[in-house]
Amino acid sequence: MLQMRTIACIAVSLLAGCTTTHRYPVHGVARSSKEYKIRGQKYRPQQFYDYNKTGLASWYGPGFHGQKKAQGEIYDQYAMTAAHKTLPLPSIVKVTNMATGKSIIVLVDDRGPYVDNRIIDLSFSAAKALGTYERGVTKVRVQSLCKESDAFAVHLSKNAESLECKNMTWEDIYRKRIGGSPGYRQLTVVANHGPVGAQNQPVVKNDPVIKSGSVRTQNKSKARR
Repeated sequence: MLQMRTIACIAVSLLAGCTTTHRYPVHGVARSSKEYKIRGQKYRPQQFYDYNKTGLASWYGPGFHGQKKAQGEIYDQYAMTAAHKTLPLPSIVKVTNMATGKSIIVLVDDRGPYVDNRIIDLSFSAAKALGTYERGVTKVRVQSLCKESDAFAVHLSKNAESLECKNMTWEDIYRKRIGGSPGYRQLTVVANHGPVGAQNQPVVKNDPVIKSGSVRTQNKSKARR
């Protein structure tokens, strides 16, 4: 019986993307993530990929489209990307809408959000795919895909001087070189398994930032590093 329970626990951990008892250390370009400060508060990027938390997700779109992201690229609101305050850059994560069970896989390549208790900022396209765009702020579960994250970071590090890495976005490189390969998941909509648990999505109905087309920060000038 004990052996069966152990096997079951391992299976659950693997499905989440990373084990919960052993930290999966970062390698490659992800090791360059450094501590930074926003409005007087310091944020220290974690040195392991393991992450499995439930919290609020927001999205950022027109107000930031075309601006520079934390890793240097230009933000494209139509890409399947997201921002997180402390996950290694890059990271590949699975985001699940707790009300519908729908999941997507996105590339974390930016920093934020810095409003309230939100744990992830989705791009416009990612929010549309997850079904959270119109609600603005939604309860989600964010789970790291450690294997994909590590493979991508190592690939970027080894090929930093190649024309491909210099001329393509991280999203395009992941789709071409990592995602969809045997054993590695692609950036996409995963599935819809119905509501997760009995709790409904919390909604911030009168959030002035939602009305402006972005829920990243109350002051756009301070959203960028």
